[in-house]
Amino acid sequence: MAIETRIQNRQTIQNVAYAIICLALGLWGWYDYAVKIPAHEAAFQEFVAAEDTRTKLEKLALVTPLNAEQRVEFNQARELLEQKYKEKPAEPAVYDRAVQLWLYIVGCGVLGVPWFAFAQWNLSRNRYRLNDDGSFESGNNKISAEQLTGIDLSRWMAKSIAQVQTADGRKIDLDDYKYKGVEDIVAALAARFHPGEWTSDARPIGDPKSRDTKKQAEADAESAAMSAATSDESVPPSGSKD
Repeated sequence: MAIETRIQNRQTIQNVAYAIICLALGLWGWYDYAVKIPAHEAAFQEFVAAEDTRTKLEKLALVTPLNAEQRVEFNQARELLEQKYKEKPAEPAVYDRAVQLWLYIVGCGVLGVPWFAFAQWNLSRNRYRLNDDGSFESGNNKISAEQLTGIDLSRWMAKSIAQVQTADGRKIDLDDYKYKGVEDIVAALAARFHPGEWTSDARPIGDPKSRDTKKQAEADAESAAMSAATSDESVPPSGSKD
């Protein structure tokens, strides 16, 4: 029966979650850049202008009476400061817009969302399949059984990555973290190229975590129990005569 990999659920969840987070940060950055920061800048400039007007006219009033137009201007500035700006608004930093633009809008929105979308698409097109005839498929490439020369398992137990080796020198990574079913393909190829060294679930022979080792231990325990029961039945009861 052919063995075909599928994308690990955790990998899909990770890529989708990161894409959503990047989109949210990009939209937040755009809102700050286009709406919030300009509003803060306008408020600060309005505050400064009103304060300058009030201060200037207060000093002028000490020298000469204000005319009607100046009194209206003074009252407007005073009301604005007393009612709208009871506290001085914070002045936006000169780098605020640059941070929102390059870090959030460009970094997260423009680059981050496509990056994780591409990562998910790339995973979907690079699935692997080991066919019944021994041929191996990687994406759109099919490699015959005769062209497969081995499998490198030096990083398998530490990194969950094995490399399929081909006659033309290619090395194709099989990453168990990204794909379901990789373990079964690795076990099948290990049985072919390293017979007697790996279990059916792609672990070294004798590994206590292997299902083969556990099954063997259960079989040995069952066999021992049966042997003990048979031995007990063969012993004559106490006091019996020959």
